[in-house]
Amino acid sequence: GREPPTGTDSTAEAETRPSEAAASGQFSWSIGAGLVASPRPYVGTKAKLFPIASLGIRYKRWFLQGIRGGFSVVQSGPLTANLVAQVRFQGLEPEDSPFLEGMTTRRRSLDGGFELVYRGRPVGFRIHALSDLLGRSNGQEVSMLATTGAPLGDSLLVLFGVGPRWMSKGRVDYYYGVREEEARLGRPAYTAPSTWNLDLNLTALFKPAKKWTLFAMLNRVAMGSGIEDSPLVDRSEAYTFVTSLSYNF
Repeated sequence: GREPPTGTDSTAEAETRPSEAAASGQFSWSIGAGLVASPRPYVGTKAKLFPIASLGIRYKRWFLQGIRGGFSVVQSGPLTANLVAQVRFQGLEPEDSPFLEGMTTRRRSLDGGFELVYRGRPVGFRIHALSDLLGRSNGQEVSMLATTGAPLGDSLLVLFGVGPRWMSKGRVDYYYGVREEEARLGRPAYTAPSTWNLDLNLTALFKPAKKWTLFAMLNRVAMGSGIEDSPLVDRSEAYTFVTSLSYNF
């Protein structure tokens, strides 16, 4: 599913911040702190909380936004094309649940790839094509999110997004498959196929004061059959929440 973007590759940040930096051609930066609630849809587990440093740097076409960064290769009005890299918080640790005893740890990773953002109104879109850069799953995913929203007053921007996400066999099998040597009574071996998920995303940017920004993002993933059929999974949906408070210099 969509793990923190997940990250995070938030709708509001992806649609606004890189383009502003490229347009101004100036250096700007912000610093703060935040929290990621990363989903663990495995039997007997709960979401994990990760504190994060919220560091934002923008210089010409380069940008860093918390756990993601990249370079804007195209800036043309409302259309932006970026090369991006972002942390993937998803993982499996056997100690998270008695049911997972005997499983091999599935490690967090770093994704890299390409995103296309169209900041249209009333409807825009965001397309991602990402691949595992550290060779953990050697998997890929492609997603498209249609977005809409509007400012609410002078200090609040709210965006809503919905769209499909395809995950390759390698990615799904790494995080949700059960290898032959991991099989137990009640946990049969399972080779996961590629799958389609559905993301619902709600993102808000609030500026309580001129130099302060409060960011919040909630993402719900309706998991496809390749994940839902895994003996490791006992639910059909997962939620990711990211929030941060930063000061803009």
